[in-house]
Amino acid sequence: MRNEKLDTMKLPEKERAAYDKYLRHMMSIASRNHTIEIDTREIIKQTKEEEKINTVTKLHKKGKSAEEISDLLDIPLAEVVEIISLHSDIHPSFKSI
Repeated sequence: MRNEKLDTMKLPEKERAAYDKYLRHMMSIASRNHTIEIDTREIIKQTKEEEKINTVTKLHKKGKSAEEISDLLDIPLAEVVEIISLHSDIHPSFKSI
């Protein structure tokens, strides 16, 4: 009997209703867990991006050039330049890009 598939159509009405309710509940839990997993991945991605931006801007404020930052952090130079231009509060004429 363990290998047999449950035939819900053979269940009495009350048992079938209870089983359907159970399945809906389990699907709801699975859906919620999936949503939490997706949200968690997005939060991790955002956190890593914020850390990268903070590190690039800190290094730039300490006088490191975009090329040095790119080399140190193994980030493409164009991305470093973009981060500096968007997030640096240093006057553009003082940027060492």
